[in-house]
Amino acid sequence: MAEISNENNIGNWSLPNLQKINVQELYTRQRQSLRPWFEFFNTAKFKPPGNIGTATRRLITNVEHFQTNYVIIIIILSIYCVVTTPSLLFVLLAMVAGCYLVSIKNREKQITLMGRQIPLPHQYLAVICLCIPLLIIVGAGSAIFWILGASVFVIALHAIFHQTPNQDSFGLQMEEV
Repeated sequence: MAEISNENNIGNWSLPNLQKINVQELYTRQRQSLRPWFEFFNTAKFKPPGNIGTATRRLITNVEHFQTNYVIIIIILSIYCVVTTPSLLFVLLAMVAGCYLVSIKNREKQITLMGRQIPLPHQYLAVICLCIPLLIIVGAGSAIFWILGASVFVIALHAIFHQTPNQDSFGLQMEEV
């Protein structure tokens, strides 16, 4: 894997570095780090860890190794949660429709309020702010916590029980002394 220069390092979340993020480069890097799904779901590699140290090492190593796969799992769980909660789906569709209507209105003419033009990002923010009470009413908070809980549970379970690609591939167990 190629070394990343300090200016493109996403580990540093300062505002100047966030402004330098190239979305296409980030997508390409994540796409390249996607591990094959047959490796991810290989049942022959699932074994219980011998001790807490092994479990911790597996967790850290597998989260780094299967990072993109885990992001896809989170996306799938999020889609499942939204699709199985019709009221949440309806409010999210209404929010997207509102943002679409704002963009159509701004193509024709900039929206003015009391003689002042309102910038497009402020209009989008207004649509989102108007939808926040609806999101609270339909239970978006509980959906977010369900997604977080289910994701952490599934990822931790997989990462702890899946043998790491380098250390456990030969079936050797190393003990700390």
